[in-house]
Amino acid sequence: MDILAVATDSPPILERLQIVLALLAHRITFARRFNMPDTRTLALSSGCLAALGWGLTGTFIKLLPQFSTFEILAIRLAVSFAMLLPILLLRRSLYCQLKILICQPIVILLSSLMVFYYLFAVRAFQLAPVSDVVLVVGLSPLLGVVGKVAARQALKSLETIGAVTAFSGLVLFVLPKVQVQTSDVSIYFTGLGFALLSAVVSLSYASLFKQCAKNQPLLNPVLVGFITFTIGSSVMLPLIVVSSPQSFISGFNIDVIIISLGLSVLSTVIPTLCYSYAAKHLSPVLTTALNLMTPIFAAAIAALLLNEYLSLVSLIGAGLILIGILILSISSPSISTPRKLLK
Repeated sequence: MDILAVATDSPPILERLQIVLALLAHRITFARRFNMPDTRTLALSSGCLAALGWGLTGTFIKLLPQFSTFEILAIRLAVSFAMLLPILLLRRSLYCQLKILICQPIVILLSSLMVFYYLFAVRAFQLAPVSDVVLVVGLSPLLGVVGKVAARQALKSLETIGAVTAFSGLVLFVLPKVQVQTSDVSIYFTGLGFALLSAVVSLSYASLFKQCAKNQPLLNPVLVGFITFTIGSSVMLPLIVVSSPQSFISGFNIDVIIISLGLSVLSTVIPTLCYSYAAKHLSPVLTTALNLMTPIFAAAIAALLLNEYLSLVSLIGAGLILIGILILSISSPSISTPRKLLK
């Protein structure tokens, strides 16, 4: 199968998407029916729901092939802004905190980093298969180890084992992709390059967020995310309207509206809220372990909706990557924070 192949028959894809969303709704209803008050159980469920939502991101982007990278970014940020705004207005405490944070330069810097994260991630999903992008973006802990080596800091034995395992898995994962046509390989690795840029921005954001949170107790991913949506949509929407208003508007229909809402609500706003709750009540290692479900969900959903399947060698490589990241998270919990980003 061609690396860049994307299913274009909208009705079957939307029918499959409806099945996935129906299963998600059934899972939420099932959890509510039992009404378990245990905070840890709710946190675990929230973490799983966040991983599932993030796993849908690439598929939603693949289902919008008629839009450019900037147009998809504008749609995602603008709709997410509109969805999150009522929550902040109804929660007066959050609104008051937002007014304090939005004037601080460090918060603007964090939000700007997130805009670039979204930009690189959208472009990566457009050029490479969904599961490949998700795995490469999840290599932030490995990049943290590379940074320690560059700074000539001593590594723990578990860090070395985790790094070697993850890197070996990465080699195995991309090996089958190289055995295709030259033009496809070039586009494929360009997509992985953007995914790697997303991982670098993710690590930078997480490190800066952790450092600033020590001195700024009001700082939290939800508020930073909302400021990101505000800045991003304020910049991107006017740019799109000025550059190509006709093509942008003509690309909309009922299917596109449904997919856009899914990308913004199911893959951005809901995972943000769920992850923020889970991160408060679970250890960093357990949170990272739950986040490792995102590539699994992403691969399964992409196979179901887009017919993007992994070879046996790639599956083995993916397993080694996940094991390596988990080992790195156990050895250094502090580098497991990049998933506080809104994938």
